[in-house]
Amino acid sequence: MSEKQNSEQIITIVGAGSWGLTLAWLFAQSENQVVLYTGNKEKLDKLNKHHKLDKPVKVDFIQNKVTFTDNLTFAVSQANIIVFCCTSQSMRDLTKRVALNLKEENSQAILVSAVKGLELDSLKRMSEVIEQELPGFELCVLSGPNLAKEILQGLPTAAVIASKNASAALAVQKYLSVPKFRLYTNADVIGVELGGTLKNVIAIAAGCADGLNLGANAKAALITRGLAEISRLALLLGAKPITLAGLAGMGDLLATCSSPFSRNYHLGLERAKGKSLQSILKETGAVIEGITTTAAVCKLSQNLNIELPIAKLVQAFLDGSLSPSEAIMTLMNRPLISE
Repeated sequence: MSEKQNSEQIITIVGAGSWGLTLAWLFAQSENQVVLYTGNKEKLDKLNKHHKLDKPVKVDFIQNKVTFTDNLTFAVSQANIIVFCCTSQSMRDLTKRVALNLKEENSQAILVSAVKGLELDSLKRMSEVIEQELPGFELCVLSGPNLAKEILQGLPTAAVIASKNASAALAVQKYLSVPKFRLYTNADVIGVELGGTLKNVIAIAAGCADGLNLGANAKAALITRGLAEISRLALLLGAKPITLAGLAGMGDLLATCSSPFSRNYHLGLERAKGKSLQSILKETGAVIEGITTTAAVCKLSQNLNIELPIAKLVQAFLDGSLSPSEAIMTLMNRPLISE
């Protein structure tokens, strides 16, 4: 970021879903300026007119701290930090468009992925997609137990900024840290990214367990075995064990598996009550990343010849080949093994 570190920073958030809007509201509490890009003209007009967020919590944006725009060149050309907050399946298209609009003179911008998911076709992590489309930039990953609704209610949380470059992680840690949002740095990009991504599969299963009223014992067993399943895959892909015991691993898993504010937990809960996947998605009105992540994880399981029984059974009750109760009982009746 060179000389820009000595002046006010411009933090650009690309994507105005609930998480992008939450981060815009959060980062506006710092000394820096925030730019929020959205390609949705109706949403842009509403934000410029009312300067407030309606859901998941009604809050007002700090006046003169957030600029809303649909001009991607304006949004990224002067940014010191560019935070991607799109869906996992739209990441490649978005990064291609950013690449066309990011001026050469802003080659010092640090890119941050705040997206938890895997690209279904390539099975790549989001940072890998960004690196392919925007090579040469310093890149960080933001992840942790960060439920948007709690953040907007002013409740404290912590997260992890991971990067292969320690100086980039430290810079992002400095400028994105605000009161009640504590950031830790980490060098294990793979572990941080996979921990935040894979826990969505287990959260769907945890919601299912609660929807079936299976009790605390069963849910604790499910979450624990879920962490073992996450770790088995993540370690095979290059993650470090200690990362999966941290904020981006166990921390995010516990939060997502226990909160009704989690879309993935809510999906499992409602599916167990007999609602169809289509009706749940319609009611939610937003992307639920765990659906495509589950499909991607099942593909990885086949490609890598690794057993991931929870992911396999979550996929089964999502696509309707097993009922939620049948999926749980299939888990319980698996061959007996050592822990």
